[in-house]
Amino acid sequence: MEASHGRALSSNVSEIEEEAPAMEEEDMVYVAVPAEYKAGKSAFFWAIQNTSRDQPIVLAHVHTPAQLIPMLGGKFPASSLKQQQVNAYRMLEKEKMNKSLNDYITISSQLKRKVEKVVIETDDIAKGLVELIERHRITKLVMGAAADKHYSKKMKEIKSKTAISVKQRANPSCRIWFACKEKLICTSEPSSDASRILQSPMTSRSSTYSQCEQLRSPDSFLRQNESFNWHGSHIQDLPVHASTNSNGGRNVAALSSPLPVELPIPQSRVSMGGSPSDPWAGISRSSQSSCRSSSTNYEEISNFSMLSLANYEEAEAGSVILTSVHDSEKDLPSAPSHHYLEDLGSDGDVYNKLQEAMKEAENLKNEAYEESCKRRKAELNAVLAYQKAKASENLYMKEVRLRKEIEEAFAREKLEVEKLKSQHYEISKRLQNAIEQKLELELKISESEHVAKEYDRKLTEAHHLLCSLQSDYDLLQQERDKVVKEAEELLQKRQQTSSISGAFSLEFSSLELMQATENFSNSLKIGEGGFGCVYKGFIRNTAVAIKLLHQQSMQGQSEFHQEVTVLSRVRHPNLVTLIGACPEIFALVYEFLPNGSLEDCLAYTNSSAPLTWQVRTRIIVEICSALIFLHSNNPHPVVHGDLKPDNILLDANFVSKIGDFGICRFLKQSNTSTTLCCQTNPKGTFLYMDPEYFLTGELTPQSDVYAFGIIILRLLTGKSPLRIARDVQEAVDNGDLHAIIDKSAGNWPFVQANQLAHLGLRCSEMSRKNRPDLTQEVWRIVEPMVKAASLSVSSLSLRSFSCDNSRIPSYFICPIFQETMNDPHIAADGFTYEAEAIKGWIDSGHDTSPMTNLKLPNCELIPNHALRSAIQEWLQQQQQQI
Repeated sequence: MEASHGRALSSNVSEIEEEAPAMEEEDMVYVAVPAEYKAGKSAFFWAIQNTSRDQPIVLAHVHTPAQLIPMLGGKFPASSLKQQQVNAYRMLEKEKMNKSLNDYITISSQLKRKVEKVVIETDDIAKGLVELIERHRITKLVMGAAADKHYSKKMKEIKSKTAISVKQRANPSCRIWFACKEKLICTSEPSSDASRILQSPMTSRSSTYSQCEQLRSPDSFLRQNESFNWHGSHIQDLPVHASTNSNGGRNVAALSSPLPVELPIPQSRVSMGGSPSDPWAGISRSSQSSCRSSSTNYEEISNFSMLSLANYEEAEAGSVILTSVHDSEKDLPSAPSHHYLEDLGSDGDVYNKLQEAMKEAENLKNEAYEESCKRRKAELNAVLAYQKAKASENLYMKEVRLRKEIEEAFAREKLEVEKLKSQHYEISKRLQNAIEQKLELELKISESEHVAKEYDRKLTEAHHLLCSLQSDYDLLQQERDKVVKEAEELLQKRQQTSSISGAFSLEFSSLELMQATENFSNSLKIGEGGFGCVYKGFIRNTAVAIKLLHQQSMQGQSEFHQEVTVLSRVRHPNLVTLIGACPEIFALVYEFLPNGSLEDCLAYTNSSAPLTWQVRTRIIVEICSALIFLHSNNPHPVVHGDLKPDNILLDANFVSKIGDFGICRFLKQSNTSTTLCCQTNPKGTFLYMDPEYFLTGELTPQSDVYAFGIIILRLLTGKSPLRIARDVQEAVDNGDLHAIIDKSAGNWPFVQANQLAHLGLRCSEMSRKNRPDLTQEVWRIVEPMVKAASLSVSSLSLRSFSCDNSRIPSYFICPIFQETMNDPHIAADGFTYEAEAIKGWIDSGHDTSPMTNLKLPNCELIPNHALRSAIQEWLQQQQQQI
C-alpha cells in the first residue's frame, strides 16, 4: 500500500522547473508567489525590503495545470483529448507561466537583487508549498496572508485558506512570514524541539544490529508466534519498494524518492501489562534466516549511505535517505498480549525467562538507539567540518588570487614610480629654464613700464585732442541734421513719383517708406531672410510689400540692382509686379499678395485651409508658364536660380507669382558648347539646387527644371523636400502611390496624380541630360490638366508655345465691366480693376470689395503700370498677327 501510494504521489506532483540555488539553504529566503506579478508583488516587495542586499531570494511557485482545456470554442476535460493536444496546451501554460515569473526577475534586476526561481507542479497549492519546504529544507519562507483587497489596519490573523493550510502542515522548523499589502501580518516561529534529524546509515545499522541480537534470544520456541509491535510514526509521503523473504519477513530493498525522511523519536512506551513502556519492547524474534536477511540488508544500507556521504560534496542540499526499520517491522505479526503469554503454559520458569529476554531486548534496543544518535551527531559534525574545510580552501584560493593581484599592482606602481621620476627630472629641467626666462622677462617688464609711462603721457594728450574734436563733431552734426530736415521738407514738396527705369515703376523716398511701415516696425514684418526683411506697408492707403535689403552688404546691393534690371525687362502675370524702388536705402516696393508664400500654405503656417488639388494643379501650370517665359526671353534668357516654395507668392485668388530675382542670371551661349549657361559660384537653397550646378557652378535652364520637379512632388505629397524623390520613386515602383499623396488636397484623380509623379521624378533627375524640356514635353502634359480640373489657367504671353494667341487672358479683363482694361488700378482689396469701373463702384456708395464682398480698408487706388504694359504689349501682338 505504501509503495503504491508513493507512486501515485510521484505521478501527481512533478517538478517542471527548478534552478538549484548555489548558496547555503540557511542563507536563502523563499517567497511564495503566484504567476501574476500584480497578485504577488506584495509579498515579493516585503521580502526585498526586509532582507539584506547580499541575501539571495528564491521565488517558489506552485503551478496548477488546468483540468478543462479550451478547444473549438468550448472547454473539454483533459482526459477526453488526445495526449498530443494535452501536451501542446501544457507547453503553452508553462511558457505563459515562465513569462509571468520573468517579470519578478526583471524587477529584481532593476533593484540589483539576485533572484532565482523554483517551480513545482501540483493540483493543490498548499500541498505543493509543503512539498517544496520538505524537499529544499526551507527554513525561511514569505507568503501572502490574504489578497491586498482584504487588507486593513486591524488585520492580525491570516485569512487565506492556502496560508492557513501551509501554516498547519509545514515543517515546524520553517519560519514563515505572512504579509499583505507589503505589511507583516503575523509570523510562524520555528519550534526549538521540532528540528528533524535525517536517519543516517549508522542508525540503520544499529537498528538492524539490535534486531539481530533479539533474534538470538535463547527462547526460540516462540519464534513462529511472536512479532514486532510497532508504535512509531508512519512515514506516508516516502514511497518504498519492499520484497518478502521466505520466512514472511520484509526487507528494505530500495528508495523511490530523494525526499528527506523524518525519523520518529519514541515518545511513549506501552508494556505488556498496559503500563507505559518503550514501543521497541514489542519486537519479536524471528528465525535465524530472518537475522541473516537483516544482516544482509544492513550491509546494503551501509554501502548506500557511505556512497551518499561520499557524494555529499557534489549534492550540497542532498542527504542520506533511508527507510526506517519501523517499516520493515510493521508488517510482522503483532506481539502477543500479557494474558496470551500466561495461557501458553503453566511453567513459571519459562515465563520468567521470557520476561528476562524481553528486558534484555529492551536494554539492547536502548543502547542501539543511543549509539545511533551519537553516530548521527558525529556525521553532522563531519559534514560541518567538511563544509568549513571547503570554505577555508575557497578563502585560501581567494587570498592567493588577491596576493597575485597585489603583486601585479605593486609591479605596475613600481613602473609608474620610475616613470614619475623621469618626468620629475624633465620638469625640474624645464623649471630651471622657466626661472631663467622669468629673469629675462622681469628685465623686459621694467623696460616696458618706462615705455608705458611715455605712452600714457601721449594718450593723455590725445584724449584732450579727441575731446576738442568731439565738440567740433557735435556742432557739425547739429548743422547736418538741420540741413537734412530742410532737404526732407524739399523732398515732400517734390512730385511723389519719378521714373526709375522707364515707364514701369516709381521712386520712393526713404521717409515715405518709413511712414508706410511705421518706421519699419516689427509688427508689420512679414518675412525675413539672408537678403533682408519684408514689411507690409500702406502707401496712399494701398497695401504694398516692401523688401528692405541690407545696405552694408555688397550682396544686398547686388540683389537690388539685379531685381530692378530683370523686372524692368520682363513682365508676366505669374511674376511679381514691381511698383517702385528706393535706391537711397536699397528698398523694393511690390504689390501685396495676401495669401503669403506657397511654403506657408504647404506648412499650414497661417492656419489656412489646405490647397485643393485643383489649385495645386493650376499652380504647377502657372509656374511652368512663367519658367517657359523666362527661359525664352530675348535677347538673353533668364534663369531664376533660386526657385522654391518660399519664393512663390499667392494673391487673393491663389494665383501664383514668382519673386526674389536677386540671384537670377542672364544666360549667354558657352564658348565650348551650344548650351546656354552662366558660370558662377553656387548659390540658393541646397534641397532645391541642381546637383550639377552645385558641383560645376554652371547655371542652366535645366537648373530651374530640377527645382520645378521638387516643387511638383511637394504639391503632390505635401512632404518635406528631403529625400522626397527617393520616397516617391519607391512608392511608384511598389505600386503604392496613393499612400503618399497628400489627403488634405481632396480626391486627386489617380491618372493625373500618376502623371505628375512621373513628371516630377523626370524633372528631378540627377543628370540634366535626362530632364525633359519644358516647352516640348512638360507643357503638353500639364496644360490639359487645368481643363480637367475645371480651373481657369492664365494664358501665356509667349509666341513660342501658345496654341491660341487670340484668346484674351483672364487677368486682362476687368471683374466689373468684363472687358479688357485700358487703365488698370489696384484697389485696397488687392484686386485690379478698370479705373472707371472701380471709381463708379465707390462713388455709388459701396464700401465693400466687388470680389470678396468684404469692407474695403480705404478707397485709395494705385495705378498698375506693369499690367497696363502687359496689356498693351498683348494688343500690339494681336494687331501684328492680323
